[in-house]
Amino acid sequence: MKEMVTALISALISCAVFLLLFLAAGWNLAAAALLCILLYFGLGLILKPRKKIGGIDVEKIQGGEELQKLLEEARKDLKQISRAAREITNIKAKEDAEALEAGGRRILSYLEENPEKISMARRFFTYYLDTAAGLLERYTQLQETGLRTPEVTEALRKTAGTFPVLNEVFEKQFTRLMEGELMDVEAEISLLENTLKMEGGQ
Repeated sequence: MKEMVTALISALISCAVFLLLFLAAGWNLAAAALLCILLYFGLGLILKPRKKIGGIDVEKIQGGEELQKLLEEARKDLKQISRAAREITNIKAKEDAEALEAGGRRILSYLEENPEKISMARRFFTYYLDTAAGLLERYTQLQETGLRTPEVTEALRKTAGTFPVLNEVFEKQFTRLMEGELMDVEAEISLLENTLKMEGGQ
């Protein structure tokens, strides 16, 4: 959509300049057309929307395009999780589903601010988040059947039973991503404690 808007703006400006040069300024047709074609492509490059991760151009990040695709797929999965969480009627299952959405959004937000760590979460994106979205979708589909047979009830129970397990996975993933920050906090606390001991001794 943004690319189409950029192309349209470039075309309109180029046409306006062409008319100005050819009709008003009396330029040669070929010269005016050539200049406006160059102007069109130049504007296209200048106005082209840049994809960014954490404020950094995707082109400047190693494997940026692939990482951008991972984030886009993750956003789709989170939308699916969010939609399913709204539709679930069982209170406990709904709470677990909402926790999954919140946990997934926290991880995604963190990685958008720390793009260098996205590759560490590849397995999380391609398997766990995708699996969570699929299970929630199946749960809502079973729920919508309105059936209360032992088979459907058991399937709903088993599916809902995976939600807390997935929440644990999400929490462990986030903790693993934040290992560096957690170590920094530990180091600062240790330094503070040692400083206080030294000053207390003095």
